[in-house]
Amino acid sequence: MAAWTPEHLAPATLPNRKSPWASTSEEQADRQAAAEAHLQVLRSQLAPLLAKLVRIPDPRRPRSIRHKLTVVLVYAILLFVLQFSSRREGNRELSRPGLWEALRAVFPDLDVAAIPHADTVNRLLERIAPEELEQVLLDRVRGLLRHRKLQALMVRRHYVIAMDGLQKLTRDEPWAPEALRWRNGQNEQIRYTAHVLEAALVSPQGITLPLAAEFCTNGPEQDEAKKQDCEQKAFQRLAGRLKQAFPRLRVLVVADGLYPNGPIMAQCRRYNWEFMISLPDDKLKSVWAEAYALRPLTPENALHVRWADRQQDFWWVNHIDYRYGDNDRQKLLLHVVVCEEHWTTRDEHDELVAHHARFAWVSSSPLSSNNVVDRCNRAARHRWDIEEHVLAQKHHGYRATHPFSWNWNAMRCWHYLMLLACLLNTLACYSVGLWSVVCRRGFRGTLVFLRETYLGPWLAPEHLRALRDRSPQLRLIV
Repeated sequence: MAAWTPEHLAPATLPNRKSPWASTSEEQADRQAAAEAHLQVLRSQLAPLLAKLVRIPDPRRPRSIRHKLTVVLVYAILLFVLQFSSRREGNRELSRPGLWEALRAVFPDLDVAAIPHADTVNRLLERIAPEELEQVLLDRVRGLLRHRKLQALMVRRHYVIAMDGLQKLTRDEPWAPEALRWRNGQNEQIRYTAHVLEAALVSPQGITLPLAAEFCTNGPEQDEAKKQDCEQKAFQRLAGRLKQAFPRLRVLVVADGLYPNGPIMAQCRRYNWEFMISLPDDKLKSVWAEAYALRPLTPENALHVRWADRQQDFWWVNHIDYRYGDNDRQKLLLHVVVCEEHWTTRDEHDELVAHHARFAWVSSSPLSSNNVVDRCNRAARHRWDIEEHVLAQKHHGYRATHPFSWNWNAMRCWHYLMLLACLLNTLACYSVGLWSVVCRRGFRGTLVFLRETYLGPWLAPEHLRALRDRSPQLRLIV
């Protein structure tokens, strides 16, 4: 949905052309240049990452350690950076000598005699606290914010944070006591699922950077009759961690129609966070009734604009009292905005086809003709970006629905390592050095191109060693 907006950087379609290389030497030169640009981004990010990873307590016995903790965790991150589908494939492909010769040429700290087995990584992750890995991810994003690498992503001086749930896997067997129970209908068999709520930084340019994740978890003695953990409870826990990690960050929260309720919006108010939350017709019926009643009294609260190829008609109502809680003791002041959208396309017979869409949001701040386009089009609409981000995790190489471990603790650790890899890949694809490759091949095609380059006999180690003398810089196209 957000891909057609005027500020979106990703190409809408990829060129339909044959290979641009006339010889093997041209292909090798292109692959060498792409790998060097990618490694420069990794150099700028892995150094602070290693400084954080080395602080994670090592649960292993000191005398039995064969691989350093940082080497094991970097191996796991590379498994997702290069988008291998399983631990088995990682064992087969990630241990190839050409890849590690290239990495050792650029990262002397990885000069190890033996490469860890994926089962070794999994046994370690069973004993590491997942919160430690999430903190590494938060620290890396905090570093990007501190060095002002992401200022171009702001909307009206706020960073837009989207939240959405991901069903990681579902099984018929009770594979973990922490798994949620799910039944489709009264007579259906109970299924057991792992559900995770993710938070990501989204932007009008279409850039999505993962921030944190919270698993919905039942206790080991959870009674089936008791209410289970859910996405809304996970939101409150995740929001608390984000506030603790970024206490002064100016945040605008965008979320889907599951979240317009009193406790969640009140929590955002306590944290001094702005919000733009989708408002379905069947949610907050008292707010809808007052909005429709007040609309004829405020005809000036309307705006007609053209946004890209679409005509948009906005109308809004400010200062609506919403009461909730026991005996309606709690009160919030809300603001509602509705967007009616019209556009045309051509069908296979070259005939014009008219389309219509309607969107509605509940806002934490009053709407006006000066801010309604920014808050709706440049912020709230990009809630779709985290849904596309979740789909990419599932189907575009990260294998988010593959557990990588049936141990609950290890599965969470693998998920946080996947988010770290998503962050590294996103920064690399939006870097100045790789953007021309992305425009030709797309994001997934670029990552496949890099993986083939690292695993094949394309790279010259002497050229890679020369990268050590160059200062690593992260230069984004925004």
